[in-house]
Amino acid sequence: MAGRIGAALRPLSPIVRRVGLIVLIGIVLAFFIYAVVDAWNATNGELPSVGRIVAAVGLWMVGLVCAGFAWAMLLGGGQRVEHGASLIVAQLGKYVPGGVFQASGQVALARSAGVSVRRGATAFSVLAVCQAVAGCTFLPLLAFAWPNPPGWVRAVLVVGGVASLALIDRRWMVWVLRKIPRTRDATEELVPAQAVIVRAWLASVVTLGLTTVAYLVLLNSYGRLHEPLWVVGAYAAAWTAGFVVIPIPSGLGIREAVLVALLHGAYPSSVLVATSVYLRLTTVAAEGLMALVASHWVRPARLATIRSRVDPAAPDGESPDA
Repeated sequence: MAGRIGAALRPLSPIVRRVGLIVLIGIVLAFFIYAVVDAWNATNGELPSVGRIVAAVGLWMVGLVCAGFAWAMLLGGGQRVEHGASLIVAQLGKYVPGGVFQASGQVALARSAGVSVRRGATAFSVLAVCQAVAGCTFLPLLAFAWPNPPGWVRAVLVVGGVASLALIDRRWMVWVLRKIPRTRDATEELVPAQAVIVRAWLASVVTLGLTTVAYLVLLNSYGRLHEPLWVVGAYAAAWTAGFVVIPIPSGLGIREAVLVALLHGAYPSSVLVATSVYLRLTTVAAEGLMALVASHWVRPARLATIRSRVDPAAPDGESPDA
């Protein structure tokens, strides 16, 4: 009986998936339309100039390439272009609530290129740590660029930023994986080398640094910048806060709240929020263009060829180095 019910429902699954995809796209579009209208109202219809928008798009494109470079280094192997392209294509998944679609997309594309799921999942976790630490790296800058913060706040920012560097130490990552039964036997092989982790962190610092510059470029549309280093440190801290709140798509709302709190008195809250919204829209446009180009390197046929070349005897996607 259960088999008959399953057989009857099976033809409906493609329809359900299509309907779900359409609904999801509709929700995303509705959110961005609302965001544009809200930003328009907050700035009285004063949009950043075309030149500033183009500059912000270019900055984020370079930052995205750096992020792809970090991902490719962590995965290793000879398919670095394909791995970098997979990160760019998977970026669009971060706007879906739940925080799992980007991760699953990156790991799935890596698996299609011959990287084992365990190795891909480990590399994604290491990259996430590197990105979070990259954000914390800007905290000492915020501490000293922030005019007259409470002494204890400055101390916490400095100590927290320096202490966060301990998180890119490979030894604790190995220790954590040894506590997981499925990865216990292959811990040394799964965790990238320390030098690779450091390079991925540095690439993440560059990516976030370019993002903060893009924010500065757009913010300058609404008047002379006050304490640009303060803005850089504040935006990096706000980005990090939004990044670590996993269930919220791309840190929606969290980033803006932290920005307003850290830059209180320097700029009107409406301008800070509107600039953040415009930067989000700019990054979405850049990611869409980059994903369109990068999709050439992650075509299923191309990845299948690479996978068979990596290890023809591994139909489950396990690569020799995993």
